[in-house]
Amino acid sequence: MSDSARDGEGSVRLVGTAHVSADSVAEVERVIEEEEPDAVAVELDEGRYRQMKGGTPDEIAPADLLQGSMALQFLAYWLLSYVQQRLGERFDIDPGADMLAAVEKGEAVGSEVALVDRDIQVTIQRFWARMSLLEKLRLVGQLGLAVVGVGGEEEEELEMAELTDTDVVSAMMEEFREFSPKGAEALIDERDAYLAHNILRLREQGKRVVAVVGAGHKAGIERYLEHPEELPPMEDLTGRAEKRFSLLKVAGSVLTLAFLAFFALVLMAGVSNGTLLRLFAAWFLFNGVIAAGLALLGGAHWTSAGVGGAVAWLTSINPLLAPGWFAGYVELRYTPVRISDIGRLNDILSDETLPIREVFARMTDVPLFRLIAVVALTNLGSMIASFLFIPLVLPFVGGDLSSASEIMTVLVQGAQNSLDLLRVLVP
Repeated sequence: MSDSARDGEGSVRLVGTAHVSADSVAEVERVIEEEEPDAVAVELDEGRYRQMKGGTPDEIAPADLLQGSMALQFLAYWLLSYVQQRLGERFDIDPGADMLAAVEKGEAVGSEVALVDRDIQVTIQRFWARMSLLEKLRLVGQLGLAVVGVGGEEEEELEMAELTDTDVVSAMMEEFREFSPKGAEALIDERDAYLAHNILRLREQGKRVVAVVGAGHKAGIERYLEHPEELPPMEDLTGRAEKRFSLLKVAGSVLTLAFLAFFALVLMAGVSNGTLLRLFAAWFLFNGVIAAGLALLGGAHWTSAGVGGAVAWLTSINPLLAPGWFAGYVELRYTPVRISDIGRLNDILSDETLPIREVFARMTDVPLFRLIAVVALTNLGSMIASFLFIPLVLPFVGGDLSSASEIMTVLVQGAQNSLDLLRVLVP
């Protein structure tokens, strides 16, 4: 598509590509050679461009990776990368070859190379924040099935011509929109607008532009080029998205209040100091052993597992903290995590000759995977211990709290004593 110059402005020719198509590479090179534009705009950000040119990958900031659901965001990003790489292997071309061809051909004809895409970490964060818990579970589950080869029959039916057909790619985008409308807004619609903003800026500078973008973005960008007044403000497309209401956090808060109320009522009931001491010791050990044990299973160093286990008794009743964060920060002292780890993971999973046990062993040698596993498994261990403590441990160490009837009696007595104390303090 080529728009006409108007009022002294430049022009834009959009080239929609499939990221794993050799035909797309050839088309990109042909168009740039024909046009010899002032600027070649490519669907890349600074980090991906630097890596594509052989630069050193960015390190993943620990403060970002260990906050909230960042581990799952990187897991989703890794799985998406793996599926794209497998498609590239199937069709004998590297993913992103179309963008690399645009960069190299643009440099060869003397064009300016403009990076017009949003930072991938911002896109992933906004994509993840907009999805519901059910959508996140479905996405990770379906990508996981793709990794192990389930559903591969549909992939086998893909023809090379289909990969370069804009309508087919657009249909795939629409299918994803039905799967997760909010996620699609961040992954597709917002990026359409972000790309269009940057391409329009080049056009307004009077430059003749060839813009190389994924075929699924082409229609949206064309609409904005024709009607720039419809573009949302740039500030609405950047920064971290607000997180959705989380039932999981509400459940965590309720669990915290329940545990605090339980121990407060037990204390007010006048249970002996010996019983209280045994309860605390059992709570500490039960949480610590399970959390540390699962951390070790994920490949944690003994120090990291020990730190996670030591704080699990406290963090298991506080949803604002998590033992996995503590274990993860200690784990990062041993090996820095880099974005290039995703490529190493993809290579391991691509080796179909390896048995499952060997695949897992090699993956735990990759710092990114080990960090995610350590954080997730430490948190999981603390969560399991919290739910199992009362039915499994309390009957053996609780003394006067060894049965359900005794527990209820103590809690009722604690509530009565609390009310009596309130009547004294508040006449």
